[in-house]
Amino acid sequence: MKHSLLLLFFISGISTAFAQFEKGDRYVGGDFGFSINTSENSNPGRSTYLAINLSPNLGYFISDLSVLGINPQVNFYWNKNITSNNEKISSNTVSGGIGLFFRRYFPVVDNFYFFLEPKATYNSSFEEESKPRSFGLSLSPGASYKISPKWMVEAALGGLVYHKSYNSSGANQRYDDSRFAFDLITSNSIGIVYFINQKDQ
Repeated sequence: MKHSLLLLFFISGISTAFAQFEKGDRYVGGDFGFSINTSENSNPGRSTYLAINLSPNLGYFISDLSVLGINPQVNFYWNKNITSNNEKISSNTVSGGIGLFFRRYFPVVDNFYFFLEPKATYNSSFEEESKPRSFGLSLSPGASYKISPKWMVEAALGGLVYHKSYNSSGANQRYDDSRFAFDLITSNSIGIVYFINQKDQ
């Protein structure tokens, strides 16, 4: 992700300026996220967690630098645990949901912007038995570079994240988990945006 931001900086310094954002502009886009975490336990044991996220989005400029948008999501999670008896236990989950976001752009040089994005998301698993659900709030920094009048590339970092999950296995069994994290390394994404109604120059 650090290299992605540096690349956006480099390109922005050698390119031609395009039209800036305007109130009423609309865009469609999406990003692909990847996160992996491995931890060692004292038993001994080992746990590996992998998450893949596909997130299309639709944004509408309510001013020349502010966007409101929706963000459908599809997520894949895979987890493997190795116990102290060298027993391997693995599981995977596929879920979907919706996100609502606000984004504020901060111009740096022609075509290059930093942004901050507060976001709320809700996800539910497609599994029929346990019905795990989750709710999240996040504040993510990132950078965008306009490569043409209609196309823009983006790099987003994890930022501040609050996540609460619910898991019910039956009428009398329920498991809740909450976490708060500041993560700029293991959770990030790269995306591309297409402006629907901006005119080519």
